Amino acid sequence: MYVPDPSPAALASYLRKTTAPNEVAVVFLGDAHKDALSEWERLGAETECPVVAGLFPGVVDDARWHREGAVVLSVPVQGRPQVLDLTGPVPNPTEASAAASESSFLVLVDGLSEHVGKALSWLRDRCGTERICVGGGAGRRSMTRGPCLIANETRWQDAAVVIPLSGQVDLGVRHGWTRTGTSLVATRTDGAVIEHLNWEPAAEVYARAVEAHQGAPVAPDAFPEVAARHPFGILREGREDIVRDPVAHADDGGIRCAGPVPENSVLHVLEGSADALIDAAGQVGAAGALLESTPDTVFVADCVSRQFYLDDRMDEELEAIAAGGRRNDPTPYGVLSIGEIACDGTGHLEWLNRTTVRASF
Repeated sequence: MYVPDPSPAALASYLRKTTAPNEVAVVFLGDAHKDALSEWERLGAETECPVVAGLFPGVVDDARWHREGAVVLSVPVQGRPQVLDLTGPVPNPTEASAAASESSFLVLVDGLSEHVGKALSWLRDRCGTERICVGGGAGRRSMTRGPCLIANETRWQDAAVVIPLSGQVDLGVRHGWTRTGTSLVATRTDGAVIEHLNWEPAAEVYARAVEAHQGAPVAPDAFPEVAARHPFGILREGREDIVRDPVAHADDGGIRCAGPVPENSVLHVLEGSADALIDAAGQVGAAGALLESTPDTVFVADCVSRQFYLDDRMDEELEAIAAGGRRNDPTPYGVLSIGEIACDGTGHLEWLNRTTVRASF
């Protein structure tokens, strides 16, 4: 449900009426409420049910997105949510008390944290390749860091909240970016920084690859514009590449990305068009569609970078997502996210950029 005026008192009244004892209330707040996030800290105590909240660049209400208001979901669970404080050692999955071993997971993570990799490692150990996991990165639209999650009546930064879901979950993932034909090897990386491509400084090699593709030189100060059009794709055989968003130049000619890049991975320089991205988003509902019954909830994590890229055509993408599910599917609700988390139960859990993720449960 989308709530245009999500005052804590109004949300508490709504959640007391709608959240069952075996459910967790998940509140996705739009970026317009960033300066008042502390007002929602006591929401769980006021409703007497577990409440998890996150601040996102936007919230998705069917075929529209908003900076104001909140999307509220009450989801059935197999245990209490668990907070992972990413500033220190995360708990061993075998010691975690939150989730039943057979659970799928809904995850909210600080999308601007330098420690997202710790959450991914914890989830990979927990999920393996057989558990379905879906989620998105929280944070401010301005990409400035700060507390962006609420759990256990506490605001969190550099953290993740893992919610163990009850019942079957269906997952679809698409992005629509395509390869330009240029392949590169990340010969030296440090987490999210690509230091060398093909044994040369990454920024130089990337600029040459884009120049060769577009047939024109790249101006030294044009990196933000070029990066918006040409993200990297980490090779995955038989599937769409994993998109990595180049966000800034790093020291000594490197490129900082919005997520880790494995050393010696094969990268493609990608390109996209508004039509291709919208078409891919429309297919995300059909990418799953394995549930035997009509779901109660359709959750969407659509990367905010896609909204930046599509601009005034973003509503077309959300209309395509809404129209792309099964006839009896409920209205999709969700977020514009800073990075997406997905594992469909048949492969490795991944941290994604510029991608659309749709889960039904």
